[in-house]
Amino acid sequence: MLRYFLIFQVTFLLAMQIIASNKWIVCNQHSEDSHYRSIQSAIEHAAPYDTIFVKGSPVNYGNVLLEKPLVLVAEGSLYGELPVYSAKLTRILLTSNPFRRTISSGSSIIGFEFPYFAGYRPNIVTVSDGKTKIQNITIKRNWIWFIKITGEAENWTLRNNIIRGWVNGGSTREQANAGPGDFYFQNNIINSIYGFKHGKIYIQNNIITGRLKGIAGGDIYNNIFTRETLVLENVYGCSFKGNIAVSSKLGSIDCYQFPDRFESMNTCYGVANTGTGNRTGTDPGFAYWPSNDIMGGSVFKLNGSSFALRAGVNGQQAGIFGGLYPFPENAFRNLKMEDPFPSFVTSIY
Repeated sequence: MLRYFLIFQVTFLLAMQIIASNKWIVCNQHSEDSHYRSIQSAIEHAAPYDTIFVKGSPVNYGNVLLEKPLVLVAEGSLYGELPVYSAKLTRILLTSNPFRRTISSGSSIIGFEFPYFAGYRPNIVTVSDGKTKIQNITIKRNWIWFIKITGEAENWTLRNNIIRGWVNGGSTREQANAGPGDFYFQNNIINSIYGFKHGKIYIQNNIITGRLKGIAGGDIYNNIFTRETLVLENVYGCSFKGNIAVSSKLGSIDCYQFPDRFESMNTCYGVANTGTGNRTGTDPGFAYWPSNDIMGGSVFKLNGSSFALRAGVNGQQAGIFGGLYPFPENAFRNLKMEDPFPSFVTSIY
């Protein structure tokens, strides 16, 4: 009886801690309405599950080390009209360090712009001790170049982001039983996804401008692939349903029994990809093709006569404007009510 009482007490206290979490405002310009000038200062003083609201600025906020579960929300994602400046970050480092008793599991990153810097410089990086999983991370409505996952990670959601480079999960043929698992890619504009061979990966209602590489055991539904050739490399054991590809040559003839189909035996790995309702070598019928600036708006919308409006699973719309989480008119606008940010901010303006 005492055991159940203690379990209830711990659960109740944790719930109260989340409900009673604090809210902090950060601005690196002169502002009487902010609590901190740097995000890192706010992180260091915040309690787990606090919310940190970051105001837009012409000056980059730099690098951030996130060692506790926090909600980071950028100003541009909160209001109907865009601010003059977005909130820019160079890099967020998510860590798992048992020696310091820190972990960033349970964090959310919403509405930031990560500018491009020359060279291989990922914007969101994990550093794990190799044993403890960094899990329950939400990455939503950000403009990102690269994401690199190292070590164990689980149960991440990437939704409504623009990712111009790639997400690298790090799994290889030699390490197929290690690395990230249970990753959800939903309604993103994304270039390429690499290295997810452990656990499940769910890739649904995305626009994929590059390719999938080193993917195993995935549920890949209702996506539109715009690359003109070789969309798949070392992809096997996946279920493809309701996808559309502009290319009629999805993979190398050296590794795919039918290189023009999503449903094909991967002869290099000896495992088949299965599925139904996929189309290749097909124009999806976009109303607008994107320019160099795809920060939001009408990019990749389907025209009214496009067959892709009903080409997905159970007659759903393929692409980013279909599914459970349609891409917003602007990636930095109009958070929904279920998102973890209260209305307190409006009272200070």
